[in-house]
Amino acid sequence: MVRKPKTILIVGALDTKGEECFFIKDMVEKSRLNGMVIDCGSLGRPFRKGDITRYEVARKGGTSLGELLKTGDKGRIIQGMTDGLKAWVRELYEKDEIHGIIALGGGQGTAMGTGAMQMLPLGFPKVMVSTIASGNMRPFLQTRDIAVFPSITDVFGLNFVFNRILENAVHAVTAMTRNYRPIRKGKEKAVGITAFGTTTRGLQKMKEILNGKGLEVILFHANGTGGKAMEEMADLGYFDGILDWSTQEIIAQVGHGIFSSGEDRMRIPSQMEIPYLVAPGAIDYITMGPYTQLSRTWQKRNIIIHNRNITLVRATEKEMVQAAGFLSRKLNKARGQVKVMIPLKGFCEPNAEGKPFYDPQADGVFIRTLEENLRSDIPIIKVDAHINDVSFVRKGAEQMLQMLQ
Repeated sequence: MVRKPKTILIVGALDTKGEECFFIKDMVEKSRLNGMVIDCGSLGRPFRKGDITRYEVARKGGTSLGELLKTGDKGRIIQGMTDGLKAWVRELYEKDEIHGIIALGGGQGTAMGTGAMQMLPLGFPKVMVSTIASGNMRPFLQTRDIAVFPSITDVFGLNFVFNRILENAVHAVTAMTRNYRPIRKGKEKAVGITAFGTTTRGLQKMKEILNGKGLEVILFHANGTGGKAMEEMADLGYFDGILDWSTQEIIAQVGHGIFSSGEDRMRIPSQMEIPYLVAPGAIDYITMGPYTQLSRTWQKRNIIIHNRNITLVRATEKEMVQAAGFLSRKLNKARGQVKVMIPLKGFCEPNAEGKPFYDPQADGVFIRTLEENLRSDIPIIKVDAHINDVSFVRKGAEQMLQMLQ
């Protein structure tokens, strides 16, 4: 039986990016894969008809292109086309008719292309060629593994510079598509763990201990998307337990830091009966942007300049109370096993005796607030150690192993 070549979906507005889209299609087909062009444009005349036309995209979004255009509302038109594009991508994937995706565009095209890629699972080949790749891509990427290629030049026709960028992007997506296989959990029990730079030393030992007990350990950087990615994977059944060890995203939420993951962070205990162990790793400081861009009020606080782009700001007692309140509200809704572990000698690397973020009074207020507000049947295990001390890590590993039994 001869197997059909795999298909790569090519996403672009064929009125402004048509030449580039068909350049990509030619390259894909020269590599002996199929190229399918979907037109998400809405205004000008298409360079060439797509395999899926803009009219079909609009209808899939619930209306006709004519009706959208009659509104004269650019935002509404783009949203309607985006809805249709997402629906097409979801349907094509579910029918096993696409095996990779590449999109190109400026701000609008990047929003539409990456929005469609959110419909696809982790591991599925996704490439975005974008004019805005050097800016803040977090709103576009969210928790998805999208490979982003900066276009360098504007996406405004072919030229000897942009052609080479496109060639690299196409070689990437074709190679990923040829070798794609879905992510599948193995037979071993797996634990998702939140990590941060200032809790790394302890987590290296944690990983060693849990691996030694036959567990698969997957760590997520608590940078605003890491915790959410862990939770999304928990939704899909990848984990047998969660070790929310580095809760930096919580203090970022209440203190308005750059690594906030939103109010819905730590929703898993209320939605799943999964063993959930929490520690206050890096919950004692707020990660902010460049020092030079901070207000005078922030600059006067207890800070560590981590690098030219990141400033660490020690949390105040008030902020620690707010963080404890956030944890309590979330954990009090738990359906399954939940435990909290507290290291009494510091919550992160610079929060230790003699170091700049050592503030036992602020940490003590956090602990007392947690004890006063946490549901009485949720254990709080206090250990006279620092979060990175081997004794604390061993205790955490023991608790997780007990909960998994």
